[in-house]
Amino acid sequence: MRKYIAMIGVLVVAVGTSLNAMGQYDGGDLETRYWPEGKVILTNGDTIYGPLTLYPAQDVINVQNPDGTVSAFSPVNVQYFVAQEQPSGKTYLFRTKMWDLGRAYSDFKKPTFFEQLNQGALTLMRRELPVTRSTGSANSVYDRSRYNSGFYPVKYVAAEQGQELYYVLLPNGEIVTLRNVRKDLHRLFGKKSGEVKEYVKEKNLDYERPYKLVAIINYFNSL
Repeated sequence: MRKYIAMIGVLVVAVGTSLNAMGQYDGGDLETRYWPEGKVILTNGDTIYGPLTLYPAQDVINVQNPDGTVSAFSPVNVQYFVAQEQPSGKTYLFRTKMWDLGRAYSDFKKPTFFEQLNQGALTLMRRELPVTRSTGSANSVYDRSRYNSGFYPVKYVAAEQGQELYYVLLPNGEIVTLRNVRKDLHRLFGKKSGEVKEYVKEKNLDYERPYKLVAIINYFNSL
C-alpha cells in the first residue's frame, strides 16, 4: 500500500512507503498515526469513511477513498472523527475544539484536533505532538480537492520525538493545559480534592497513565 502525505489544506501526494502501524506512530522523519478503519464527520454534514492517517504536527487527517485517492482535512473542515484499530476493534475519538494554543491572555483561537478520553463535567483530552528540529518547504507540490478551492504547497516538518500533553475541557468550553497533571487536576477538583485523593489511594491509581487519569476524573465527575 502506498502512503499519501498531505500537510496543509487538501492535498494528495503519493510516496512508496508501507502503512504498517495501526493506531500507532509510523516510522520516518514525519510521525503519523494510522488506522485501517474510520470515519470523518465534516462541518458541512458529510461523512467520509475509510482508512485514516493523522499527522499530529500539522493537524491534518487523511482519508483513503475507495478509488485509492486520498482526501485530507484540517480541523476547520472537521467536526470530529472516529478511528478504529484492527483486529482489537479499539476506537479513538478526536474532536475539533477552538483553542488558544495554550497562550495565556490570548484572544486568538484556532480549530484544533484533540483526542477525547472521557465524557463528563471535566473532559480529559490529549494531543501527541512531535518535538521539531527543523521546518521547511519541499519542492512545490500542489493538488485540488472538491472540499477545498485553490492550490496549496506541501510543507514538511522533521520530528525528533513525541510529547504527550493532557488538557481538560471545562463545561464553559475553556481548555486547561495540564502542565503539572496532578497539581493542576486537584486545583480543578477544588473542595472535592480530598475525596479524590482518598479514592486514588484506595484504588492504587497514579497520574501517569491515561486510563488511570480517566478513572480519577470520572470519579470526580460522579461526586
